[in-house]
Amino acid sequence: MTNETHDIETVDVVIVGAGPTGLTAAHLCAQLGLSAILLERRDGPQRSPAAHVVNARTFEIWRQAGVDMASVLAAAQSPDEAGRAQWVTKLGGEVIGSLPFEHQGDDMLAITPTPLRNLSQHRLEPLLLAGLDSVRYQHRWVGAQQHHDHVIVEVESPAGTSTVRASYLLAADGAGSRVRSWLGIEPIGPSSIQSFVMVHFAADLTELTSPNLGVLHFVVDPASGGTFVCHGLRTDWVYMCPFDPETDPVESFDEQRCRSMVLAAMEHEVPFEILGTSSWNMSAQIAERYRDGRVFLIGDAAHRFPPTGGLGLNTGVADVHNLLWKIAAVKAGRAPESILDTYEAERRPVAQFNSDQSLINAFKLIEIPIAFGFNEDIEASVAAMGETLADPDRRAGVEAAIANQAIHFDLLGLQLGHSYSGDLVIDDGSEAAVLEEPARDYVPSSGPGNRLPHGWLPDGRSTLDLIATDVPTLLVAVGTETPVLDSTFPVKVVEVPVEIWSEAFALDAATALLVRPDQHIAFRGTLSGVDAALRAMFATNADR
Repeated sequence: MTNETHDIETVDVVIVGAGPTGLTAAHLCAQLGLSAILLERRDGPQRSPAAHVVNARTFEIWRQAGVDMASVLAAAQSPDEAGRAQWVTKLGGEVIGSLPFEHQGDDMLAITPTPLRNLSQHRLEPLLLAGLDSVRYQHRWVGAQQHHDHVIVEVESPAGTSTVRASYLLAADGAGSRVRSWLGIEPIGPSSIQSFVMVHFAADLTELTSPNLGVLHFVVDPASGGTFVCHGLRTDWVYMCPFDPETDPVESFDEQRCRSMVLAAMEHEVPFEILGTSSWNMSAQIAERYRDGRVFLIGDAAHRFPPTGGLGLNTGVADVHNLLWKIAAVKAGRAPESILDTYEAERRPVAQFNSDQSLINAFKLIEIPIAFGFNEDIEASVAAMGETLADPDRRAGVEAAIANQAIHFDLLGLQLGHSYSGDLVIDDGSEAAVLEEPARDYVPSSGPGNRLPHGWLPDGRSTLDLIATDVPTLLVAVGTETPVLDSTFPVKVVEVPVEIWSEAFALDAATALLVRPDQHIAFRGTLSGVDAALRAMFATNADR
C-alpha cells in the first residue's frame, strides 16, 4: 500500500464505478453538499447496450437528485415502439403471443410523475454525466485501508498512483466487485444459472417487426431460439441466445458465427452491422452483508438478479437514495453513526424480494417450450412446434403459457410498493393492506414506511417534489397551526393543500406526516408527536 507521506486529496465520499448507480450517487452527493470522487476504470461511458428498463421510482429519484429529466426522458423509447413483448416463430414471422409492458401510459400520471420507460444504458450514462465534475475515467481502484474515522483509497490512473482520504467508500463496481472481494464479503446464491452470448448490431428492423413492435421479441424456434432486444427500432438491437461454455467455448462465437445466428432467427435477411459481441452469466446473488466499517456495497456489487423484470439498475439507484442522506446527516452532526446500520437493514430485504421475483419470472419462461413439447432433439422439437401451431387445442395451451408470463411485465408493486420498518420508521399501529400479489399490486398509502403518495399540486409539481434532500420534511394541511419544534433536529415544514391531503394522502387535517429525505414516511400522527418521533429517529442512545 502506498505510504501517506505525500499530499493526499481529501473528500467525504469515494465512489468506485460509474454505472447508473455510481452516477446517481455522485448526483446525490452534489445535492447533499458532500464532496465526492467517482472512480471508473473505463475510458468513458458505456458504449454497448446493457440494462434498459428504467422504472417509475428510479425516475422519481433522479428528479429529486437534480438530474436533467427533460434530456433523460427525451432519450427514452416511445411506449408505442417499446411497449410490448412478442413471442414469434422468427423475427418477422408468425406472432404466437403478445403481452403489454405495463405502466407506461398517461393513466400512470395519477400514481407517479414519471412512468416506466425503456432507456438503454449506453444512452443513459452520458446523460447522467451532465452537471457532474466528480467523475474520473481511467482511474482504477487498487486497494484501501480502513481507519476508525476515514478510509485511505489507492488509485491508479494514466498519471500514476495516488491516494485519496475519504470518510466513506461506496462500492458500485458491479457484479464482479473488486471492493467486495477485498472485504471478503461473499455473495449468497447461484453464481451461474445460464450463460448467454450477446450480439450487438446496428439495423433498422422496422420491416421485420411492424406492425408488431415491442422491446422484446422471444424467438421460440428450437433451431434458432433466442431473444431480440430493441434498444432503438431503427438503430440498435441485441440478439441474445443461451450457450454452454463448457461444451461450446465463448471464443468460438466469432463474427461469422454470430451473423449466422442472427440471420437464422430472422424470417428473411435485412442488412445489419455487428458492433460487438460479449457473454454474460445469469445469476441470483445477494451479498451476505452490505457494510464493512466505512465501506458500503451498492448496486450490482451488493446484489445481482436475472434480467427478467429489469430490476438490477433500479434497485441500485434506490440503494444510494436510501444511503446517502444518512451519510450526509452523520457528516453534518444531525444523526449518530449508528444510523448507517439501517442501510443494510432496509435495503437487503428489498434486494431479496426483487431477486426472488426475478427468479420466478425466469423459470416461468420455461413453461412456453414445455407447452410446445420441445426436448433435446431439435428435429423432433421443430416437428412438435409445427404440430402445435397447426392444432387449435395445443396452440391454446401455448397461448395460455404466454399469458401466464404477464406479471413479468407488470411489477408496479416492486416499482413503488416497498415499505421500510425499523429504527427510522415510527409504527403507528396501522395494518398494511394485504395484497394478493405484492410484486404486481400497488395501493398508495400514507402509512409509516411507505413512499409518499404522489399527487399533483396546483403549480404542476408533485407532492414528491416537496421533500427536502437533506433533512426530514414535515407535511401539514394548509391552515394547520405548526408547533415550535426542537431545534436540535432540523426539519423543513411544508403546507399542503387540503384537497391533496384528503385525496392523495387519505388523511384528515389534524394528522401530520414526517417524511424522510428519501421520500419514505417516517411518522404519521398528531403534531404533538413530531418531536418524539425525531428524537427516536436521530438522537443518540444517551439523548433518548
